[in-house]
Amino acid sequence: MRLPQDITNLVAIAIRDVIWFKQNVRSFLEECDIPKSIMVEVSRMLRDTPTIKIVNHVFDQLAVKGEEGSTISKKILTKMYYWNDLHTIPPERKDKAVASLKALQEGYRRYKDQQLYQEEQEKKMQIQRVERVGMRGLDHAKHQTYRDNFDRIHGIVDRQERGNQFQDLMNEIFDYYCEDSKGPFQRTGEQIDGLFYFDKHWYFVEVRWRDEKANAADVSILRDRAKRAFGGDVKALFVAFNGFSQDCLESLVNQSEERVILMDGFDLRCVLDCQIAFDVLLHEKQLELVMNKRPFVTAREVLAKQAASS
Repeated sequence: MRLPQDITNLVAIAIRDVIWFKQNVRSFLEECDIPKSIMVEVSRMLRDTPTIKIVNHVFDQLAVKGEEGSTISKKILTKMYYWNDLHTIPPERKDKAVASLKALQEGYRRYKDQQLYQEEQEKKMQIQRVERVGMRGLDHAKHQTYRDNFDRIHGIVDRQERGNQFQDLMNEIFDYYCEDSKGPFQRTGEQIDGLFYFDKHWYFVEVRWRDEKANAADVSILRDRAKRAFGGDVKALFVAFNGFSQDCLESLVNQSEERVILMDGFDLRCVLDCQIAFDVLLHEKQLELVMNKRPFVTAREVLAKQAASS
């Protein structure tokens, strides 16, 4: 798992200000057991590339090496975090070096505090899931991966690529939270972005990340696909990152045969931040549809209701 960019930036700045000379930077990285293939690139970059860019490049390359790369990245961070050899730094650079080390230490402490808070949130969320129905054990690393992937996808400029990776992320979430998940599939003349089994129903899924809001016609297409499914008992989930148009929401209220449940980007962010589990949120949305004929109840409303009843 890659260290957050703000932490690697602080490490890179500390290396630049504390170690300073590029040959010393090279020696430091070698002592951290950077693979030879990466050190070859470092040697080439030392001639004309700023230290901060070199260090961030090293972290990028380590990130693709799995557990081995993660271990080395943590070693670099640890050596700089506990650096105490300040007597060799020239007096005119010492204040800046000390300030950079303090910034790294404070930044990393904030990061660890955030991680601990996130784990506590996940534990609370897991209690909700266990109370509802027996589920698999909590996987903190997987939740962190979901959040990291979402943040990365958010920065993708190409709409097609962003949409494809968003679909992949949602299917990973369905697979974790639901009783069964089959991923995307094709039927004659149509593409279904996801298929999962939850609370004794199969769900067809439409996953969309576009600049414009989804409209009533978009939802109608998904509804018709679910209606044509075997047995006629298939429900549907429409995930639109940028939400739904007002005419769409108004057209769906009080429909006796509605089978499409709506979810937007804010709902997903609440799930990723472990304010509420996906299956708990889907259950509440399903209940709202059955009881009050509302296909879209927001995570904010569900959380407010939980807070009022606790």
